[in-house]
Amino acid sequence: MYRDGPYLSSSNLYYYFDGSTSSSAPTHDPCGRNQANQVKGVVNQHGNIFVLALDKNIRYKVIEMDPKGNLYLHKTAFLCKDDIIKRLVSGKYHLVESSPIGLSKDSSALNCKDLKTKVPSATSGVYWIDPDAGSHSNAFQAYCDQQTDGGGWTLVWSYTFTAYSSFTSYANAVTPRPTWTARTANTRVSTTVPLSETHYEAVSFALWRTIGKEFLIKSNINNWIACKEGSGSLVMQKSGSLSCKLVKQVSKQCTGVVPKSITMHHRGPYLSIGGIFYHFDSHTRGSWPTHDPCGKGQANQVKGVVNPHSNIFVR
Repeated sequence: MYRDGPYLSSSNLYYYFDGSTSSSAPTHDPCGRNQANQVKGVVNQHGNIFVLALDKNIRYKVIEMDPKGNLYLHKTAFLCKDDIIKRLVSGKYHLVESSPIGLSKDSSALNCKDLKTKVPSATSGVYWIDPDAGSHSNAFQAYCDQQTDGGGWTLVWSYTFTAYSSFTSYANAVTPRPTWTARTANTRVSTTVPLSETHYEAVSFALWRTIGKEFLIKSNINNWIACKEGSGSLVMQKSGSLSCKLVKQVSKQCTGVVPKSITMHHRGPYLSIGGIFYHFDSHTRGSWPTHDPCGKGQANQVKGVVNPHSNIFVR
């Protein structure tokens, strides 16, 4: 700390945040020599400082080795390579073993939330889960989103559309559909576990409620939302209120709008706030699958998207 502002140095100055116009100069020397080595001729020259709050429980991978013995230093650790080498030489490191949870049928997690709790460092991907917590004989692989809104989300449905380019036509519907009750729906029914967000299948609907109660909808034509049960419930197929929040604004329209209720419908359930926000319409001869970020039941979905799709996760 210095009287005119703090400075960063090795042996000489690298950054000097000089706040005085009457003495010294604000060194910005990438060589750390306290010389005028800053980039010159820049229009709108400026600097920024950001602060990052780190979770003390998070561990960062810095070194890997392939079967041939080649070492790989992660880019995020490159600036600390000298310190890493010193720690390795001096023995100041800890040995860890990868957790087997979720990596095989015999070591299945209950669901992706259980995996996130037991293995906080687990990344998004396919893992073994066993929602009924019984014998692992009926465990299966599922895709886990361990990043969005705190992670712990199990993918239960990935779908696309039968006629996206003619979105409001009666020929358009979501496909495939889960085994929930929708008596006039006619698109393909799926009980195959989707293993990615573009693997268009659906977990058997009876399993959804064993995985969790809150749900996350991700889409590339509508905003992402996460909803908790109120008097209504998606996994229990019960009409009523929901408590939803915006997770990601995908559309440029109607910032921050979220649905407040769920209604079970004979073509598939819909989420609404006065008008329809999401309608999982699975009938190709009547109505259309509204994906309106404004919640007005209109054709406000994002248009011109290649490979349009949406996903439902449960936690």
